[in-house]
Amino acid sequence: MKSFFFVSLGCPKNRVDTEVAAAALMEAGYVPCDSPDAADLLVVNTCSFIGDAREESVDVLLEMAGHKLARKGARLVAMGCLGQQSAEELQASMPEIDLILGTGAVGRLPDLLAGAPGTIDTNGSTFLPESTSPRVLTQSPAFAYLKVGDGCSRRCTFCTIPAIKGPFDSRPIPALVAEATALAAAGAKELVLVAQDVTQYGKPGRRRLLTLLDELEEVEGIHWIRLMYLYPEGISRTLLKRIGGGGKVVPYLDVPIQHIDNRILRRMKRGTSEKTVRKLIDDVRNLAPDTALRTTLITGFPGEDKDAFNKLRNFVKEVRFHHLGVFPFSPEPGTEAALLDQPVHGRTRTARVNRLLQLQKKISLKRNEALIGTTTKVLVEGVSDESDLVHYGRTAHQAPEVDGVVYLEMFEGNPGDFVDVEIVSAGDYDLVGRPS
Repeated sequence: MKSFFFVSLGCPKNRVDTEVAAAALMEAGYVPCDSPDAADLLVVNTCSFIGDAREESVDVLLEMAGHKLARKGARLVAMGCLGQQSAEELQASMPEIDLILGTGAVGRLPDLLAGAPGTIDTNGSTFLPESTSPRVLTQSPAFAYLKVGDGCSRRCTFCTIPAIKGPFDSRPIPALVAEATALAAAGAKELVLVAQDVTQYGKPGRRRLLTLLDELEEVEGIHWIRLMYLYPEGISRTLLKRIGGGGKVVPYLDVPIQHIDNRILRRMKRGTSEKTVRKLIDDVRNLAPDTALRTTLITGFPGEDKDAFNKLRNFVKEVRFHHLGVFPFSPEPGTEAALLDQPVHGRTRTARVNRLLQLQKKISLKRNEALIGTTTKVLVEGVSDESDLVHYGRTAHQAPEVDGVVYLEMFEGNPGDFVDVEIVSAGDYDLVGRPS
């Protein structure tokens, strides 16, 4: 039996595709291995969202090419966004790659391996199976991402996703329920719903998202359902009431607003405004007051002068987000934003990122310190990388991979357990708790 080694880069949607491809390889007779040195097949699921992601993807491919050359007969596969975006360029610059798959060819990996070296398959830009595809969970058994849609129909001036993956499309509800049922049977206690914009699910009218939540809440074994990546204007009051209603949908809202200055938002073509964003925050505080708010921001977008940045900084100070991601503007080739006038110097972009992160660090610490002495439910995710004696988990207010965690003292149990925890100390982003 041949062995394979997978590297998954980029977003949670890529992670889902990796898990589907890994399961397809196992059905075809391959076995996973822990070391690239021992693998007959090396697969890199690439990301090309921004320049740094492309550089990381190329670096990892070069590293895997070295392992391939050291093992006679080994093969190297590049799949995902970089292959979809730049297949011919990638093939010309790295002849060590035996097979290049685009973002729509995930399920065809085993069959394509039978082709000649140098094969490229970029037919179709999205992977949305109408029935459940087997998956191998590659992270904590406590949670699983559920990809409800792919692609994006928006036209933000800074984003390459529509060009790579095409317009948004939704997966059918029966397929998602079947996959959720299989994930629960594999031990997942939490489903994290992901797409480029979850509020686009089931358009027109978007009410199918509420129907999907109704169906997923009936899946036995699933205790938490988390929504990630929702655009402001797509979040209805009905959905907010659902998020704050105390059911399986946890009180957590990830809304990537990117900026608050109206002129910058128009240049970004975000289709929203300061008024819309502020109304949403007011609605969250009134209709779902226990909801944790997360957002992402871009600094140094062309035209962001000192006044626009200070407005953004004051907005962060005012709202006091629970979680915040900040990124410097990246002028991506082929995007409208890369050609805009009034560019902001790279050092200024980075300095503004650091200023916002320092502000958020103080906000996060104060929020965490206010939790000391309280008791909350934690989903145990695994064992800490720093010590086999320390487990960690997350509250309903913490999403996997992007937010802080709760380190557990004197815990005896397993990943996937729910435990009531008293918070005994707090750091800038992480908490320490003791089972109560």
